[in-house]
Amino acid sequence: MRKFLIIPALLILGAFPALAQDCPDLIEADCGGGMAWFGLRGDGANVAQGHTVTLPCDAMVVSVEFIFRVTGNPNGGIPSMVAGDEIHVALVDGDGNLLTSTTSTVPADQFNDWITFTFPEGFVVPAGQYAVQAYTLVERNCAFAFCYDGDTDVYDGGGRVASYGGLEGPWFGFNDTDAPFRLHLEEGSVTNDARSWGSVKGLYR
Repeated sequence: MRKFLIIPALLILGAFPALAQDCPDLIEADCGGGMAWFGLRGDGANVAQGHTVTLPCDAMVVSVEFIFRVTGNPNGGIPSMVAGDEIHVALVDGDGNLLTSTTSTVPADQFNDWITFTFPEGFVVPAGQYAVQAYTLVERNCAFAFCYDGDTDVYDGGGRVASYGGLEGPWFGFNDTDAPFRLHLEEGSVTNDARSWGSVKGLYR
């Protein structure tokens, strides 16, 4: 069973003046060239993919983007994902605690581009290392982009991770290998009026 972390109310509610001024609004790896299995395989594995990332400051995590390829054709006897299939992304801290999650859908039966996953509004986390982990519960598959262009260590704050057991793992890393990703952050505090403690607790149900 996954662990859940209840973040102190003051941190979530943003009862502090402002986040660090040097906080970036985008952390990304710009690379490509490879595609890895994502979703159900013929051997029963449920392949999940993701990336670890280092936040240099307290930040409001807005969204993350990954590249997926959906062919519409079976692969290894497993049908392709189709338009409307859900892909989930979890934000996990360095101890493996699930902080929050979000869901997006495959936009077309044939697709090869970025998919955006938007986190709950006003979700603030402290500086540190996190993982954004993409997984699906549908019994179909597609592909997940990774770097394979001769320069596979394009982001030094983390690396690509994967699991053959979906979100539950175990997760393992790839030495000096990244996946293309875009993590969008927002500077600024979250006022008490913007989020009540009751709505914060709702994130962990």
